[in-house]
This record gives sequence, C-alpha cells and structure tokens, in this order.
Amino acid sequence: MRDIRFLPRVLGLILLAFALLPLAGCTTGPTFIPPAQRRPIDRRLVEYPGGVVMKEVARNLNAPVDVDFDNDGTMFVAEGGYDDDEPRIYGVRPNGQLFWIYPAGRQIPINIPYTGAFRIYGPIGGIAVDQQKNKIYVSHRDYDGSGVITAFGFDGSHSVVVAGLPAQGDFGMGDIAISPSTGRLWFGVGAATNSGVVGLDNWIWAKQFGTFCDKPAVPLRLTGYHFMSKNPDAGLLGGSEIAVTGPFQPFRESTKSTIPAARNDRPTAAVFSCDPAGGGLVVEAHGIRWPRGIAFSEFGQPYMTNDGMELRGTRPVKDDPDAVLWIAVNTWYGWPDFSADLLPITDAKFQPPPEVAIPYGYPDVSFLIDHSASNKGEGLISPKRSSLLQGVFPSLSGAAKLDFVPPDGPLKQWRNNAIIALSGDRAPFATGGAKNFQGPIGFKVARLDMTTREVEDIVRNTRGGPASRLPRGQGLIERPWSVKFAPNGALYIVDIGEIDYRDGRTRVKRDTGRLYILEPAPSATTRPTH
Repeated sequence: MRDIRFLPRVLGLILLAFALLPLAGCTTGPTFIPPAQRRPIDRRLVEYPGGVVMKEVARNLNAPVDVDFDNDGTMFVAEGGYDDDEPRIYGVRPNGQLFWIYPAGRQIPINIPYTGAFRIYGPIGGIAVDQQKNKIYVSHRDYDGSGVITAFGFDGSHSVVVAGLPAQGDFGMGDIAISPSTGRLWFGVGAATNSGVVGLDNWIWAKQFGTFCDKPAVPLRLTGYHFMSKNPDAGLLGGSEIAVTGPFQPFRESTKSTIPAARNDRPTAAVFSCDPAGGGLVVEAHGIRWPRGIAFSEFGQPYMTNDGMELRGTRPVKDDPDAVLWIAVNTWYGWPDFSADLLPITDAKFQPPPEVAIPYGYPDVSFLIDHSASNKGEGLISPKRSSLLQGVFPSLSGAAKLDFVPPDGPLKQWRNNAIIALSGDRAPFATGGAKNFQGPIGFKVARLDMTTREVEDIVRNTRGGPASRLPRGQGLIERPWSVKFAPNGALYIVDIGEIDYRDGRTRVKRDTGRLYILEPAPSATTRPTH
C-alpha cells in the first residue's frame, strides 16, 4: 500500500502555493455572468443606441484584446499578454462552460506562469475563427519579438502558419481576418517607429534589438535628412554624446542614401495575406503606420484602421488623425511622408511647435523619401485620397478593431456600416509630455456610414473619457479595444481595461478588462439614435 503519511503536508504546500499566487502577481480568472443574471447598464452612466440594451458579459479579464465566434455561438476570447504577462486564449460555450485553448490543458482560471515547450508571446494582435476548419488563427510575437501567425485547434493543438515577421518595434502584430472569398488570412504588421526614425522614444526595444529599424516594401532613395538625439550609451565604448540617425536605419546609423527592399518580402508597416495552411505570403499594401484593425465588409471588401503619427520622437508630428481606409492591393499609403488620412505631412497643420522639433535638427517636418527617384517612380505613387479614405477620427483617438453591421440583428438598420472601437489617447507618451494636451480623446465606440462617410459615437460614458478618470461609479467604459458581431447579430465590445502609457510601455492594470454586449431590448423596435 502506498505510504500516505506525507499527504497532509503535500496538500498543505499546495494550498499555501495557491494562497501566495496573488502575492506573486498572478491574476484571477475571468468571471462570466450567466445571461439570466445580466442587467441593463444604466443610460445615466453609458450612452448607447435606442432599441437595444447594453449588458456586462464578463469582468476580471486580464488585458482582453479580441473576441470571435463559431457558428454554434461558442465565444473565443484572447487576453493579450501585455507587459510580460502570459497571453491566454479560451472558449466559452453557450451553456457557460469555459475551456482553454492556450495554454493547453489549463483547468484552473489562474494565470500561473506557463512552462510548456510551446509558448506564444504577447501582445496578441487579434484572433479569427474558421468554423469550417475548427481553427483559431492568432497573430502574436515570438520569444525574440518576431511576428507569428499560429493556428490553434479547438482542443489546443497548434501549428505555425508564418513566422519571422518584423514585429520587434513599437507596434508589432495587428489584427487578423479571413477573406470570405478566398479563405486567405489577412493581417497587419505595424511600423517599427512613430515616423520613420529610431529615437529615444523607441529605446525600450532599440536597446535590445540594436540593428532593427523600419524596412520598406520597395527600394527607397532618401532626401538626406539626419536626426540628432542624446545617446544613452555615450562613453568609452558607446560613442559620442549625440546620436545621429537616418530614416529606415538603426539607431546611430545615418550613412545610407538608398534603402533596399525588405528581405524575404517582409516589410514593416504593411498588410499581408497568406494561405491558412502556410506559405504564399503576399504584401497586399504597404506604407501603413499601424494597420491595427482589419475586417471584410458584407460585400467582401477589405478595410483597415490606421493610427496616425504622434508628437514624439526625433520626428514629431502634430495632429495626424486616425482613419478607416479601403485596402487596395499593391498600394502605397504614404507613411511616413503622408498622414493617416493621406495628406502630405509637409502641410502646415502637421508641423510641431518649433521648440519640440528644433532640438532634433530641423524646424519642421519634411519628406524623408525622394518619391520620384525611389523604385524608379514605381510603387510610390501618392495615395488617392478620394477612393481610399473612408472615415477620419481626431488625432490620438486610438482607432482599433472594426466590424461591419450584419443584415440581421439589433443594429440591422445600419447594415454594412462599420463599427469601430476607439481605445483612447496614449498621453503623456504620445504627446511628448505636453502640458497643454486637451484630452481625453477616444474611449468610445463609433459608427462609420460607408456611404456618407459620416462618423457618429454610439457607445460612450455619458460624462466622456475613461471610467478611471471619472468620479467613482459615474462611468463604466475604459478602453474599447475590439468589436465583433456574433452569429445572432448581437454586438460584443472588448474593453481592455486601465492602461498607463507613461514610460512608453503598455502597462495594463490586471483584472480590469470587461466584455459587453448590445442585444435587442425587450419588446422594442430598433431605430437610429439621430
């Protein structure tokens, strides 16, 4: 018979370990609210459309970034894995049963550090569910910061679709979506830098990945600008006090007048597509600073959100807005010489205050690329604003993921309009610490009429701004990060929770994420809230 004299001691150690988990910084599990226990959110706190009710579906989520569904109504949730936390992906069946996709085999809802052989690293850019293949496609980073697309089975099995994407910079991997016409995976990879030049605002990753910088999709000839900044490594081995850096070159390098196209057709600041089984990688569009959200309309057309440049770094840009854009294949969208809404960055409205720009060597923002000479004039045709631009949001709104209103459901009167999550500004980091910043900006959900191109807020705290900056109990919405329509037409809103951007890192306060739903109001007809 097995000796059980030590069983009480073993059990005691296990209980002690669980008791110490909160002290070790581990998170609690997500709390999903059964449908019968969900209550309508008071409109005195949150404004939302007529004919629907907004309810809380889940709380205590750790940096949730996306949600998607299979045709049976099973919901899949991705928690992003920010600031070295463990990414998590799990499903919730219609009967409320929760099951884990990643880490595989997880049975308890506690974020214990994962020690398995296969690991993914955050932040997760997005997820997309393929009902036909029983797969969940996830965009994320690898151990060395490179971008990866991984296919997960509903049972937690996995296979790598594509790897080695240039995601080590500021923005990393963006959203992922499945083309309804071809079945190919479409996904975004953000720029390495704010506006084309590695500077001290990139020091978190520039110090670790010393040779990394933005990589163009086509060969470029530069206009000759070099930018100055302090050199944190100055000294006997680190060089002079001043670092001189050229566009599309690593920190402290400025010798190149021409920049070759990215190796292996893997540029930064681009939208890609690939076969869901792997292979067939194609650059669909490029020169896109932060293709953060990607979605296909009811008619199968691809669209994206793009976040504008910020007033920071060695090439600060003022008031570059966020935008929704149609993705036209083989098209250059102008970054870093055009704004997110496709205007020349030399326009007066984008010029930073002289006291902000001059310390880096120039009094204004000019073109970095000689457009006529680059690639012999091919591939760098100025973007056609009238056909590509669909909607514009104020600078720093944080245009994140988007989805299109389906023909059925509580919002069907807005069929094929785009619904966009606006995650809010990243001040003070994105404003260079400006004391006169007039915020907050964003922190809501908006609707874009694809015909008139008019934008309307549809979900926001009544008093504006994020809940964490309002008096206690006078708001609920913090930072909407994703929106997705379920098979029944209900709209789900992913709220990542409280974030601090003060030092350039995305520090998400643990267990502050929530999930909301907009569903039909009892015995009500749906009407636009005009």
